[in-house]
Amino acid sequence: MAYRTHSPQSLRALVQDMIVAAGWSAEAAAETAEHLVLANLSGHDSHGIGMLPLYFQSLADGNLSPASRPQTRLDAAPFLIIDAGVALGQPAARNAVEQAATMAKTGGVAILNLLDAHHIGRIGHYAEAAAAQGLISLFWVNVAGRPPIVAPHGAKEARFGTNPHAIGIPVPGGDPIILDFATSRMAHGKARVALNKGVAVPPGFIIDGEGRPTTEPRHVFPHALAQGEALGALLPFGDHKGAGLSLIAELLSAGLMGAARIDQKPAKSWIINSLFGILIDPARLEPSEALRKERTESYLAFVRAARPQDAADPVLTPGEKERAMRIERGAAGIPLDDESWSQIRAAAAAHGVDAERY
Repeated sequence: MAYRTHSPQSLRALVQDMIVAAGWSAEAAAETAEHLVLANLSGHDSHGIGMLPLYFQSLADGNLSPASRPQTRLDAAPFLIIDAGVALGQPAARNAVEQAATMAKTGGVAILNLLDAHHIGRIGHYAEAAAAQGLISLFWVNVAGRPPIVAPHGAKEARFGTNPHAIGIPVPGGDPIILDFATSRMAHGKARVALNKGVAVPPGFIIDGEGRPTTEPRHVFPHALAQGEALGALLPFGDHKGAGLSLIAELLSAGLMGAARIDQKPAKSWIINSLFGILIDPARLEPSEALRKERTESYLAFVRAARPQDAADPVLTPGEKERAMRIERGAAGIPLDDESWSQIRAAAAAHGVDAERY
């Protein structure tokens, strides 16, 4: 598979111009561009600008509209509930997390439920945003608006979305701990990247429509199936553990509040996310910033000092790999495979933007 390398600056400019041309504000476009390109910089191409063609297909199908505006349903500390109304996800989620952060810094804690946003992207992004304000955060997210794509443990067919979790812990004067993972063994977007590249996925990640193990990513994409083939499924990580976490994420983020669930409101070309989050001011737990720093950093040092299986592959703590990748790709550029770039070019051209100029 051939690649092209792009500078982060050029990709941000392209994404902003595409989103403004499609009818959104410059502010919404800038937030979305920053989020998507940062995902690519972090090595998470599954949540980067390769998602844009899906967003623009949602727009063309009438499932996503620049006119949509989130509405606050409840603002009574420590609770904040916002109905996103299928607004563009990254700005809706970032604004909700920022509101919750203000609440947590005032009262010590905030409990946030963002309902029915369009795809909100990489969940670790919001844990990083909370950590930048000195807050601990825990997030659970569901994936609705499309057929289930993850099988329960022991099942031959899907019942869950990839339903990610993220946890962030700030380290005073240092880099935060950012844990971010899908409850499937691989994110659906990573399977999309493999499909676009024309490569297999590792064994044990996917089953086909008959429940048989496969390494072909096409089995989890309806458009890539042969006529008469049933949709397969991703498998949960950790068997029953990942499946259980996925079920909890569905109920906490969407099910209890009546937002779109994976078994409701199916649509061809959109992704609906609801987010449940808890933000905590760590100063309420330990007022001394110096003690919080020393206790956290001493334990991180203990973990990193573990003898590695491979001397060339040192033990890392959550978030370190992404930060290293940002430095690497910030200098060398962001690689995009030709299929993903072709899809982005087509989405841009539909709104009068020539992607080749960027």
